[in-house]
Amino acid sequence: MPVTLLSLLLLFLAAPLAVNAGSARIELPVASRIVAEAEYWPGEADLPAVLIVHGFLQTRDLSTVRRLAEALADEGFGVLSPSLSLGFNRRRQSVACEALHLHSLKQDIAELRAWTEWLTERSGKRPVLVGHSAGGVHLSAMQVASPDLGVERAVLISLSSFGEELGTDELEALKARATAYIAGPAARIRRYAWTYCGTYVATAANLLSYLRWDKDHLTHALVHSTVPITVVYGGRDGYIDRGWLAELQSSGVATRQVAGANHFFDPAHETDLLDEVLHLLAEARHG
Repeated sequence: MPVTLLSLLLLFLAAPLAVNAGSARIELPVASRIVAEAEYWPGEADLPAVLIVHGFLQTRDLSTVRRLAEALADEGFGVLSPSLSLGFNRRRQSVACEALHLHSLKQDIAELRAWTEWLTERSGKRPVLVGHSAGGVHLSAMQVASPDLGVERAVLISLSSFGEELGTDELEALKARATAYIAGPAARIRRYAWTYCGTYVATAANLLSYLRWDKDHLTHALVHSTVPITVVYGGRDGYIDRGWLAELQSSGVATRQVAGANHFFDPAHETDLLDEVLHLLAEARHG
């Protein structure tokens, strides 16, 4: 990949800060007075570089994400695990549903692209993207928005589309309500109920930026992806629509089940998840 002014700027601004043995905290300015943070393990030169993204409103310290990041780093992989800023400077805690949500999917995607470019420049490799839950939607949306962004493959764990838990009728009703509010005085901040949030405070435009990535939109992105994608899910994940998985499989999207695991791959199944991811990384390494 050619070195661009943007990539050089990212390398200059993303200064490492010590975290613990083997890793460093990386800071990346993403907006006026907003700095996003990530943890980075450099890894071995002959192994792939991995970007791991957490789920909605969470951080890189969510147990599922942290355990996987540390396990891959222990195996020698270069790992970058950022926390999306969601509009908060140096955010290190999950964001409450009732908080004021001024972030949008477009802003999240811009941050992930910046982190992906940083990892590409730092490692000299096309990174493998790994997302947990809604983090997989973020990565899919980033690839659609940035088809020129060179990545090796994507591994989407416990993938769940935005608004899936509402069902089709409720989701469409929520979209219609938000759309009606999107212009004029009605565009001000309002309270909504969606995902696991009984109260979610946001503008209509920012809410819709996520809701547009529903199951149909996500399916289209997965089926038409220009990079290999594998969906990894737990056999006891109550958030996964089995019919949708079958639809993905019939459309050529690779899926892998981890028997007995739930949405968060609890400690009893974290080794099984690691084995699946290692297998997919081996495929990326050997083509």
